[in-house]
Amino acid sequence: MAALGVAQVGTDPLRGISIAFAVCTAVAAPCAIAVEPSHATGPEATSPEYRLLALEGQEVSWSAPREGLPARITYAFLPQARSFPAARNCGAMVPVDRALAASHISQSSFREEAHAAFAMWSDVAAIEFHEVADAADAGLLIGAQAEARGRAFTNVATNSPGSPGISQSLICLNPETPWKIGFDGNLDVYDLRYTLAHEIGHAIGLDHPGRDGHLMSYRYSESSRRLQPGDIAGAVAIYGPHGSPRIAHRLDTQNASISHSQKDDVASFARGLSEPSSRPQTPPTR
Repeated sequence: MAALGVAQVGTDPLRGISIAFAVCTAVAAPCAIAVEPSHATGPEATSPEYRLLALEGQEVSWSAPREGLPARITYAFLPQARSFPAARNCGAMVPVDRALAASHISQSSFREEAHAAFAMWSDVAAIEFHEVADAADAGLLIGAQAEARGRAFTNVATNSPGSPGISQSLICLNPETPWKIGFDGNLDVYDLRYTLAHEIGHAIGLDHPGRDGHLMSYRYSESSRRLQPGDIAGAVAIYGPHGSPRIAHRLDTQNASISHSQKDDVASFARGLSEPSSRPQTPPTR
């Protein structure tokens, strides 16, 4: 998201767009990631690199209803306050309206941006998103944070420790930070569609591939509002290409162009984006 540097673990973990990985009741230790303005250019901006999300050493994804069908994810916009005690992030959420009011963004406009963000992924990979009326039936919930911090967070949980199947994902936006629709060059205010598409990427099983050059990179950028080659390659590696049968729940990525040679344990870290900054950054430590 906006040009990011990296902050040392433990330095102000409350700032940033972040993903926390949770398996059942396991929680991740915070790792704050700061940002600085950037406009990705050159090979890094177009190289088809991606990184798959691994929890306890196991790459995770949503299961397909049956072999050969696309993965189907139900989602809902949280209608009322709700707590998720086992979640590392988004443990207490409220309706997203609270995050939109100060920025004068209507609920209908927000939904249009969310639907467009979902379509970015379903247009390239064998994955479908279906909105449901009852939040209790949704696998992915979108709302605002009950206690404002950072920018936005994603929490991913699996069916059981070591299981490859995602059981629930939560996306929560900071209700006190300003938001916008579209790019205007101001990297201090994040575009909702870009932010939601990035968080949905985490919610379906993608990690940050690196600093910049892709929508899934951990630096916010207003160079492109579309998925980049690496983003597409990652989604296709997990779910197969749009319109094609999914061959298996987990895929063989040995011949893929990936950047996930180091698989991180769920209990060791959380990833994230945070505020734009021009200050020198320190590489993450564990």
